[in-house]
Amino acid sequence: MPTNVRNSDEKINLDQLLIRHLDLSTHSGIRTGGKADLAAYPSNFEELRALLAFATEQNLPVTVLGGGTNSLISDDGIAGLTILCSHLTRRHVQGEMFCVRCGLALDKAIDLAIEDGLSGLELLGGIPGTVGGAIRGNSGANKVQIADVLYYVDYMTFDGKLHRMQTHLDEFTYRHSPFSDRDDVIIYEAGFRLLPTLQTSEARKRKDGAKKERKKSGQYDNPSIGCIFKNPQGQHAGSLIDSLNLKGYTVGGAQVSNRHANMIINSNGKATSTDVKLLIDYIKAQVFAHTKISLEEEIRYLGRW
Repeated sequence: MPTNVRNSDEKINLDQLLIRHLDLSTHSGIRTGGKADLAAYPSNFEELRALLAFATEQNLPVTVLGGGTNSLISDDGIAGLTILCSHLTRRHVQGEMFCVRCGLALDKAIDLAIEDGLSGLELLGGIPGTVGGAIRGNSGANKVQIADVLYYVDYMTFDGKLHRMQTHLDEFTYRHSPFSDRDDVIIYEAGFRLLPTLQTSEARKRKDGAKKERKKSGQYDNPSIGCIFKNPQGQHAGSLIDSLNLKGYTVGGAQVSNRHANMIINSNGKATSTDVKLLIDYIKAQVFAHTKISLEEEIRYLGRW
């Protein structure tokens, strides 16, 4: 399998990579959560593979954390090794292929693709989180999903081996990808087949317009982890929640957004992940009691729940 990863005999100094008891609330979009027992920021393939080998030798569970914009981290922290992807950000272009590592923020990746004269990602502008997280959850907006332009995904299994998946659109569904239910792999790099363009100013306008619409709905006003629930078939989760007059409802420091009912915010900085989870459970119970519709979370729960 051809990859863009080079082999190296260089010895990785794990003592310089590993961090004990790292506060993860600063890595959470909603600014809640406890500490990682051990954490590390790999910046390349060799470091990532060495960390996975260490976790295997020590029999440690591994948790992968990207932008923290679609995950709720337990107040009791995360056991084992937490791999933070924010330093895996390199990108390159091969013809019409825009190739980018998992930890680059999706919004930044779109800017860079336009800078490289490639178009096709603009309508996803403003979606928070990383490229890897967007692929895992098949993020979408404006009737576009990331799978529409995704060509391949390089992913690493926890034995340190790199694999390439040639992606097919029928393997992706609403907010779901072949990686959604797999906690034993790390998305490392993705290739997007885009369209060459000389009209980069027009592409930027499309991207900025998409981001502006998200801003209008209040998605950047307060710390949050984005939309909490998937839209049920033929329904909008936000409309269901709004119909029950739950906007503004609070549990502890967690609050249903007054501007977007499918978002929970940490408006005063005092929310805990436990508050958020209790509020999620309350919303689900109220919606089911009044509509018999079971809402399903699109966020992940990480750590000691």
